[in-house]
Amino acid sequence: MINHYKEKLLVLLLVLVALALWGGSYFRVFEKNELDALDLRFRLRPAIERTDQVVIVEIDNDTIKSLGLFPLDRGYHAKLVEALSRAGARAVVFDMFFSEPQRGDDEFRLAMRLAGNVYLPYVFELADSSDSAVPKAVRLAAQNQEKLARAARGTGYINVIPDSDGKFRRVPLFVDYQGRQYPSLAYQVGLDFLQRQAPVRKVPLDEQGNLLVNFAGPWADSFAHYSYADILQSYAAQSTPAAAAAAAGKPRLDLAVFKGKVCLVGLTADGTTDMHPSPLEPLYPSIGIHADIFNSLVNGKFITRASRWQNLGILFGLCALVVLACVKVSPALAFGILLEVAAIFLVIAYMLFNKLGLWIDVFYPLVVCAALYVVGLLYRSVLHFKEKIVLDNEFRLAKQIQDSFLPAELPAIAGVDVGALMLTAREVGGDLYDVNSSGANDLGVMIGDVMGKGFPASLFMAMAVSSFKFFAQPGVRPEKALWDLNEKIVREHTSDRFVTVFYSRFDLQRRVMQYANGGHMPVLYFGRGRPGVSLDVEDGLPLGMMNGVYSGGEKKFDPQDIFIYYTDGVTEAANSKGEMYGLERLSAFVEARREMDAHQLVQAIAQDVIRFRGKLKQQDDITLVAVKIKMSPDAN
Repeated sequence: MINHYKEKLLVLLLVLVALALWGGSYFRVFEKNELDALDLRFRLRPAIERTDQVVIVEIDNDTIKSLGLFPLDRGYHAKLVEALSRAGARAVVFDMFFSEPQRGDDEFRLAMRLAGNVYLPYVFELADSSDSAVPKAVRLAAQNQEKLARAARGTGYINVIPDSDGKFRRVPLFVDYQGRQYPSLAYQVGLDFLQRQAPVRKVPLDEQGNLLVNFAGPWADSFAHYSYADILQSYAAQSTPAAAAAAAGKPRLDLAVFKGKVCLVGLTADGTTDMHPSPLEPLYPSIGIHADIFNSLVNGKFITRASRWQNLGILFGLCALVVLACVKVSPALAFGILLEVAAIFLVIAYMLFNKLGLWIDVFYPLVVCAALYVVGLLYRSVLHFKEKIVLDNEFRLAKQIQDSFLPAELPAIAGVDVGALMLTAREVGGDLYDVNSSGANDLGVMIGDVMGKGFPASLFMAMAVSSFKFFAQPGVRPEKALWDLNEKIVREHTSDRFVTVFYSRFDLQRRVMQYANGGHMPVLYFGRGRPGVSLDVEDGLPLGMMNGVYSGGEKKFDPQDIFIYYTDGVTEAANSKGEMYGLERLSAFVEARREMDAHQLVQAIAQDVIRFRGKLKQQDDITLVAVKIKMSPDAN
């Protein structure tokens, strides 16, 4: 029942996470960041195809200096229209409106009528919001005098919609005003240039009916630019009579460059209000945006944003990859996969934008993927922590069980001092020892080492110790006990593990130690006044490998003699230089500390091994048993 509720809770949690991810993508909560990512793609993108059919006529700083403060006398506009018309310009498009009567209006109107190719703008006040796919206008905010508007070939609005960060990236292609749809100025000019009566098909619009501006490049490097004043000067210099031409000076321009061109006339002088922030530059003239729109219409190259559902599909696809990586591989490898997926995704997003003009969201998917990786890492850490708690408890219990197979306390026998110590490399180990007595004159000592470490070795060790106690009865010679134990292990256990065992029994009355060795480290014997020697036998394989022969040995001992039992965790302990502690070092250490009792001696040996190893981690179990004879020399 509890697991059933847990499954329901997990499903509910996954549904809530999915809904949260959907909401973040669908409602574009990181829209400002996505816009910044779009701007970066604009800046990284190489130059796109640009039509040579459009040119920019700038009312720049030189024009204002030459002709006077803005607004210019409309007689100058008339001369400009006349000059461009006679040069063969296809269209003259003004990015400024003429709402108030001024000197030169009649001259300007006549020039427009004679040219028949002049376009004038107006501005709508747009509604704050609209549920329609076409923006709605509240009123006309700025328009031209009626007599000038009638003289123009066409008109259109020049509204540009700022995004939430204040930058201009989109223009409404049509505006609904009083039930009628009006085209933007650039779109109207493009239709006439392409000689189309119907709207250009396949112009992608966003959900609010806006066209995303496909910026051709930075303002200075985009389209051909010409000074308004230079055009008037060149026209005056080329006109008749000769006296007027001489007064004007040498023409600065060959007006033939305007033949067949669409000429966009606009303000670029410092301090004018017709400059706006764009993805490419902090200040970008509005006339440049109209040129970019015209360029897109002529070349058929547009920017299209992926739909909300397409972005959502991309998001969940990336999330699935990240979650799969977090579940299947290690955190480090998962992080590498995350970086690789992010890099590939960014390259694909850039290529889609560069080659197809497709804008897909990148910031939100990458943020979500990074968050999923962190959550996955935390989840795995929690699981690992819970598993560690369980394992620690199991190891603690296993340690208690293993310790129960070892002597709880060493037997106290008059005339003999015994010390024992075990330091496992892990929570549980594979070393074993046993110290037992059947009377005042009997002492049995066994030490062993199971191949391997951890749980498997500790289980094998427990079996070996319990079986050993069954066979190592008083009166049974050590070699016989090892033979019986080996036969049982070989017969009953199918694992490939084995155990080395050194087993000895002390007859304190006869002062004789009988021993046998099953592949273990020989015991070190220190006679009084003599260096240590190794006690070994002729025959004796490790127990559990195969049936075999076990030889026995005997050693007479005297008071003050010392026997050191040890496992390979002592002699094979290595330091950072790769040197091993070794048997010689062990013998020398014991020889120099004969006066210590058995307990002090095993403690001192263990500490010396630890000091020798240094900061390196313990690799093998360390087990020591010391037997020191304390009988008086005249005891029988």
